[in-house]
Amino acid sequence: MKSALLKLLENFWILKEKEVENYYECKNIGKELKDFIVTKLGLKFYATSDIVRLEKIPLVPREYMGILEFEEPKDYVFFCLVLAFLEDKGKDTQFLLEDITQYIRSNYPYEEIDWTMYSDRRSLIRVLKFCEKMGLIKIDDGNQELFVERADVDVLYESTGLSKYFMRTFPKSLVEYSSVEEILNSEFEFTNGLSDQITDIKRIKAYRGLLIDGIVDFENEAPLYYIKKQKTTISQDLEKFVPELELHLFKSFAYISVEGDYRYTYPDNSNICDVLLLCSKEIFERVEKGELRLSPPHEMLEISLDHFKLIVENVKKKYGNFWNKEWREKSTEKIFEELLEFLQLHNFAKTNEDGYLVISPIFLRVVGEYQDYEINNQLSVKNESTVRSFEDIEDINVDGGLYFEDEQGK
Repeated sequence: MKSALLKLLENFWILKEKEVENYYECKNIGKELKDFIVTKLGLKFYATSDIVRLEKIPLVPREYMGILEFEEPKDYVFFCLVLAFLEDKGKDTQFLLEDITQYIRSNYPYEEIDWTMYSDRRSLIRVLKFCEKMGLIKIDDGNQELFVERADVDVLYESTGLSKYFMRTFPKSLVEYSSVEEILNSEFEFTNGLSDQITDIKRIKAYRGLLIDGIVDFENEAPLYYIKKQKTTISQDLEKFVPELELHLFKSFAYISVEGDYRYTYPDNSNICDVLLLCSKEIFERVEKGELRLSPPHEMLEISLDHFKLIVENVKKKYGNFWNKEWREKSTEKIFEELLEFLQLHNFAKTNEDGYLVISPIFLRVVGEYQDYEINNQLSVKNESTVRSFEDIEDINVDGGLYFEDEQGK
């Protein structure tokens, strides 16, 4: 059974209408857990008659933390305008799609919106589908998907009244900030949205980095140092409030692992993660043989893009016959591009000024291989000789990869 804190961390919010038991469990958390949320995470927890929510603010905002359903910046602009439109709409208030399109057209801050443009209509529908998924609106009549094809479609919606809880609160109005950095820094001027000064910013950053970001590395030196000094206390807190999580601490980074199948974790069950696990195993073996070396002091791996492409090619030759049709038919170049994009998006690697790929040690901590992969390049599956795809078999064995120095450098 999942702990209440893990449920709060895993979900943006929990709707009473959809998850009654989880709603009441999380709404009625004890004072001790509430104090932990405020004093250790510095986050805001609130419960209403419809939702419970733990605001989740990362230590370092990353690109992958955006709304997965959105594809371009315009989606976010439309979404903010829809939230503004819903602001004065109470629960059960009905409105038309035409009302939304007119509001956006009147308030869009850039070029004039032309709803005859397919791209604009498609962008808005992405936003409205997300609003429906999150429980901000309901469809009473009509099919909003038809709006993608033509502009003369109308749909009847109703507001759930939850939109006012979606945006997080700030110490002051956003118009008073002059930069993104100022907004981020202001986060540590107040605790839990109140006027109390945070007394231990290092503690807040350390716990947030672990529980929200999932990792704290050498680029955040002060929080990492705090984790090293308070390892026992942090581990005790995890055991007490979220026992599914385990702290792993090394010289240049610390991260949290979770037992079981959860959303937004690496690796997940996607094909791209399977291929990445095989690539990390290939790199692991080359480091073990001395063909590749980790660079001190932070144990980063620096290789040329061509070298990484050769590793991808080797993995494809070795395991490609066991992949599903989509991945078997992809060229090495295409696979290389997708893996590189994933690694950079999730901060597992970055390309430096010299054009080399710098891979974080965290990527090499988790490797994968086929459980029954034999020297004769065949996949051995009991009582079955046919080749089966990633999505059909569970024979990728995920294990710890390279051993890194612990916090004492031992």
